Amino acid sequence: MSESNLKPKADCGGNRDKCSVVSCPLFGTLGVAGRDGRRRVKGCGDPHARGKRNRAKGDAKARRARKALGIAGANTRHEELWGGAFRVEVKAGKQVGPIWTRFTSAEAQSNEARPVGDPRPFLMVAMPDDTRDGLVIGRLSDLGALLRIINDGEGR
Repeated sequence: MSESNLKPKADCGGNRDKCSVVSCPLFGTLGVAGRDGRRRVKGCGDPHARGKRNRAKGDAKARRARKALGIAGANTRHEELWGGAFRVEVKAGKQVGPIWTRFTSAEAQSNEARPVGDPRPFLMVAMPDDTRDGLVIGRLSDLGALLRIINDGEGR
């Protein structure tokens, strides 16, 4: 008879006292042991596992943003060391959800009033009370078109 190639499954070895998963401990294929020596199942909700997932997600989004912006420099997760013509700080996750919601609702409002055949990319300008300055928010996917417009001197 042949041996099974399946990885053994067991209960998650994460910190059950601090786990945020209701059905803790999870049952499944154990991952590689972390620095604390515990082997966790995918989806584990203890602080160590959540932190590792959050960091990986943030790093992936920062790499994607850096590529879209065409920024060269040190290949590092620290945006402060990226170089380029401007400073960048990439934020991801739930903390930017409200910004995304406001942007998409403003974009939808603009799209409803947009004349047929208007190809211009959309930018949102946010100007809170008690300040004379504002924020310009746009899509990374529109950045190339925006830069061409700025360089060509259109929009004046």
